[in-house]
Amino acid sequence: MATSGDDFPDSYAWDSLVRRSIKIWDTLIEDTGMLERLFLESCTDLDDFLGQTQAVTLLWFFQRRQAFHSQEKMAKWSRDRLDDYILLPATPGYVRKTDCFFVSHFWRTKEDPDPDGQYLRLLQNELAPQVWSYIWIDWTCTPQAPRSEAEERYFTRTLETMSGIIRNCGFVWFYPPFEPRMWILYEIAEYVLTSDGGFVMVDTIEDIRVFSEHIKEMLRVGVRPTLEKYGYRCTHDRDQEFLTAWLETLILFKNLDFCTDDIRRFQDYNTWHPSVEVLLMNSANGVVKLCRFEGTLFVGGRLYTFTPFPKWEDGKYSAITKPRS
Repeated sequence: MATSGDDFPDSYAWDSLVRRSIKIWDTLIEDTGMLERLFLESCTDLDDFLGQTQAVTLLWFFQRRQAFHSQEKMAKWSRDRLDDYILLPATPGYVRKTDCFFVSHFWRTKEDPDPDGQYLRLLQNELAPQVWSYIWIDWTCTPQAPRSEAEERYFTRTLETMSGIIRNCGFVWFYPPFEPRMWILYEIAEYVLTSDGGFVMVDTIEDIRVFSEHIKEMLRVGVRPTLEKYGYRCTHDRDQEFLTAWLETLILFKNLDFCTDDIRRFQDYNTWHPSVEVLLMNSANGVVKLCRFEGTLFVGGRLYTFTPFPKWEDGKYSAITKPRS
């Protein structure tokens, strides 16, 4: 079968991404998962990969270090820049703090989070002397609006599992003066409440201190009262519901004195199985049962409630896609 000159570059870039990713996996984990390898090798092209359903393994796009440092502006995710990426399985062990960074950032405009590259230059200077290989930035590592149907499906799956990226990467940020951005609050809470050292890592740093104090306030008085008091907001109403559920479960686990390892394990269960209605786990506190879509948590025979997780069964994030705040 003949391949046209126009088709060849796209096919070559995809095949190269597949080979490069699998080769890297072998350096990260001694026994690379065969399911992940077979899945990726079975994808005929990028759109086939992006359009896969919940039933198969999700692989995250991470930008390679060289690509990150060579750019003058934050690169928008593009199917024309596949050489900039590596694909890492969204399963335990592949994404590690020793290799990967998660970038938490404000969007300065709805069209571009960092239009003049100012924030990027701060990040590049901060990360240049450090040892790492891959970085995850939402603008760069997941399809942005306008999205095709396949891109929309992949975007939604990435959003549902983003907590796993935050927990397992190094965390880097440069924030402007405080604004009540709910995504930022959640990203910090996910990192701090699932890390040993917790608040000690952030309490002395000026641009994150207000968010840290608000997380402590959520532990004392609850998530919703804190969000309402300071006017935390999202671009999408569906984000608000989604993030409230994540925040309330995090706060519940912390207030019930779960150890950090158990919080991480349960957050992992919650992340890797976004469509499973009931999650069960043994912990030092006894058997835990979480009913995701009912908003109930059973621990030691007692019932606790939280905002139910939204159902995104159609794979659609929103009718009109916009960047998140």
